[in-house]
Amino acid sequence: MAVDDPAPVPSPTDLPQDRKLALIRFAVRAVRVTASTIAVVALLRQEWVAAGAFGVAWLLILGAPRLFPLLQDPAEAPGRSRLL
Repeated sequence: MAVDDPAPVPSPTDLPQDRKLALIRFAVRAVRVTASTIAVVALLRQEWVAAGAFGVAWLLILGAPRLFPLLQDPAEAPGRSRLL
């Protein structure tokens, strides 16, 4: 009597490529929102250095899809301004 092997448990590296990209895009959006929020809060608390640092980080994250086209969200129109 042969024992059947149970179904293998998929590892995180077995995710389909489009699923990985969706997770990466979500993480980039989350970091972008976090950086802008911290920059605004730092401005309101008059912490100028922190506000400037997080503002620069936010701007760099906004430019990431230009350097890495895979980060471009297909739902966003390519000609639409992302600063609004």
